Amino acid sequence: MDFQSVAGTALFFEFFMNSQVSSVCAVVITYHPDLANLKNLLNSLALQVDHIVIVDNGSPECLESFVVSEGHLNNLVVLRLGDNLGIAHAQNVGIEYARKSGSTYVALFDQDSCPDANMIKKLNLAATGLRLAGIPLAAVAPCYKDTQGGVLSSFVRVGVLGFKRTPCVEGGGPIEADFLISSGSLIPLSAIDQIGDMDASLFIDHVDTEWCFRAKSKEYRLFGVPDAVMLHSIGDRRIRFWFLRWRTVPYHSPFRYYYMFRNSILLQRRSYMPLNWKFADMARCLRALVFFGLFSTSRSACLKMMLKGTLDGVAGVTGKLKQE
Repeated sequence: MDFQSVAGTALFFEFFMNSQVSSVCAVVITYHPDLANLKNLLNSLALQVDHIVIVDNGSPECLESFVVSEGHLNNLVVLRLGDNLGIAHAQNVGIEYARKSGSTYVALFDQDSCPDANMIKKLNLAATGLRLAGIPLAAVAPCYKDTQGGVLSSFVRVGVLGFKRTPCVEGGGPIEADFLISSGSLIPLSAIDQIGDMDASLFIDHVDTEWCFRAKSKEYRLFGVPDAVMLHSIGDRRIRFWFLRWRTVPYHSPFRYYYMFRNSILLQRRSYMPLNWKFADMARCLRALVFFGLFSTSRSACLKMMLKGTLDGVAGVTGKLKQE
């Protein structure tokens, strides 16, 4: 069955769906969040899902008063971990809550994301059509609109010579991808039961990449949904520069490059990670090393974190970065 038939099947079944998307639990991971952004996210989700659970990775007490102020959201629960245990661990806590709530799907969110109206419904509709077509579905995800530039993202597949990007086209059917950003992704809990939870040993960075390729190794498939749109911030800031073509590069805090380099090396050792991804990711790391090592305003800190991440990756170190 082609994707147009899938879309037609999904539209047929839309008649049976309520205006309130059912059986979806939204899991929002927070760590010292901007409360205004978090408020926008929660207000958008409250109209689209059955349950919202905030899993907090050790934010200050002001989050408590914020949650009290949002008491009108009667489908909101907060689970405080008391310390920063990493995004993967927090996602797993939220996934377990979704299981206990009886939800069919879990939708994962970062604190700096905000879905458009009906985004969850559009993802749910696409997921329904794909599953009715007999496709073993791992996840569907929206197009991401950059909060800084307003540019829509593309969906990524890994080719022989690197990453291949398919742009979002409004009105198009689902686009198959090799991996998806976790924030905004709608995942059947039955798929997680078969694929496994997020890998908490990675702490942050490449958590979504690892899970997606683990899913693909078990014959599950992933799709982007162009009609579903979400605002999402990648990096602390972004710059555009010309090198053969216009490119947009996200800047991160130096410590993030530790996890990027360490986890890339850790994943290089895993047999289910495709060989073409390993080559493409090594090339990406080399580009990051050259670009941020030369042009970042905090180049020495970035280089230090990249080197430490590389050494720890070779040594097989996992978990949270130990402060020196």
